Amino acid sequence: MFATQDEWDRSYAEGRRFSPLSDRERSLLATHAPPPADARALDIGCGVGELAAHLSTLGYAVDAVDWSETALAEAAAEHGAAVRWLRLDIESDDGTPLHADGYDLITLRFVVPLLNSRARTLHALGRRLRPGGAIVVVTPHAADTPAERRRLALDEDELAELRTDWASTTLHDAGGLAFVILRDPCRTGTTTPRDSPRAAGTQGTPSGTGSVEHTAAASPRQHRFPLLGRYYRQVESGRKTVEVRVATPDKAAVEAGDAIIFHDEDSGRELDIVVKRATPYTSFEELLETEDPSRIDPDTPRGELLIRLRGIYPPGKEALGPLAFEFDHRPALPGRSMPMTASEYVQTVPHHTVYACLYVRDEHDRPVQLRSVYGSRLWHFPGGNLDTRGEEPLQTARREAVDETGLELGLEAPSLLLTHFLHAGPPPALNKVGFVFDGGRLTSDQLRRIRLDPAEHDMWAVHDLAGWRQLMAPGAFARLDAVERTRLGEGPAYLVTHT
Repeated sequence: MFATQDEWDRSYAEGRRFSPLSDRERSLLATHAPPPADARALDIGCGVGELAAHLSTLGYAVDAVDWSETALAEAAAEHGAAVRWLRLDIESDDGTPLHADGYDLITLRFVVPLLNSRARTLHALGRRLRPGGAIVVVTPHAADTPAERRRLALDEDELAELRTDWASTTLHDAGGLAFVILRDPCRTGTTTPRDSPRAAGTQGTPSGTGSVEHTAAASPRQHRFPLLGRYYRQVESGRKTVEVRVATPDKAAVEAGDAIIFHDEDSGRELDIVVKRATPYTSFEELLETEDPSRIDPDTPRGELLIRLRGIYPPGKEALGPLAFEFDHRPALPGRSMPMTASEYVQTVPHHTVYACLYVRDEHDRPVQLRSVYGSRLWHFPGGNLDTRGEEPLQTARREAVDETGLELGLEAPSLLLTHFLHAGPPPALNKVGFVFDGGRLTSDQLRRIRLDPAEHDMWAVHDLAGWRQLMAPGAFARLDAVERTRLGEGPAYLVTHT
């Protein structure tokens, strides 16, 4: 199966797809997962979005996550904004983009067999369920799957293990697929879920398995490893990603998915990592022939590293069998609580408004601006404040341009010319953060088709910079001048002005 995002992107680009959503699956969803009021669903591994779009038609507000940018682009083009499309790895990425108030339904269709840590991921997802919510897993049966695709399916033992630690589970047949409903995750006790490893030889994370943040998962088993300061700093800087020990009983018990807490013996500091693999060897020579020495000690040549290892572990210790523990930069343990709640924090910071606009010019590259009917009757670019929930600045600029000129502008992928910070003065005035995008040139025909909204503007005009300097206040002209110079490669991409 695929190991990297590029491989998943290439697969979708080549037209490979999983089986389409069947009528039986639609019927089971309608029967066993009808949406309550204000229902919210999370579809993991959404691919090109068929299931996510179907959940939306049932009445759910849907978040759909996938690892593949190609799949998400096709899903958004096919099904539009009815679903919130998120690129996320459910096993390694921060889950901050997901809704903090949880979901009534979480679906994983053709995803669970590809997870590195099935039980841990499902338990983490269970913590995101609202009361009465359900996780639905759809997967092929191993007995009905060709050997070359076995890793895409679950056998009866794996299905049974999947259903452990849930107060309510049901298993249905969906036209040859297992349709598993999990409810009421058991959250008592302190043991860590034991994960079924994926089929031998599979690596990486599947398309769309994006990951819930580790703070939501059950706590992994913990092991403390003291380190000298120089090695601790190598880990801290991200350069050291393999730790070598010998197979004493406590070290031999460390498994993939466990947490190692490195303790700096010099400073007393600690940091935690997740064990990706624990590999035994018969000797340090064999270990260094297989492992990359620069990942064990990036500051020591291989020959000297062998001497150092044997200086730490004499022959009697080496005879126990060296162990290589590989890790990356994912945290293993929950983070600390924030010093204040989000609502409390909001009260401590200055508030701002955000605007976005399009810098457009005529066929001779002379700036086009609109004259406001409000306040000081300022001249400005087509655009406005970001005041529609869910919009990002470029969308705001495009929407406002249509409202203010009647023209659809900036439809391709316009470059960002300027980020503008405007000090608005003492409270209660709000500072502004602005984004000015290159809206390109307007033809004579486009200029003739401008239709102003008289509630906002009463005039539009085209002038060269010298002409605009005469018409505009110095502070307002400074923005126009900066944008034009940036477009020509001469000016700043960041501007600060004051009212």
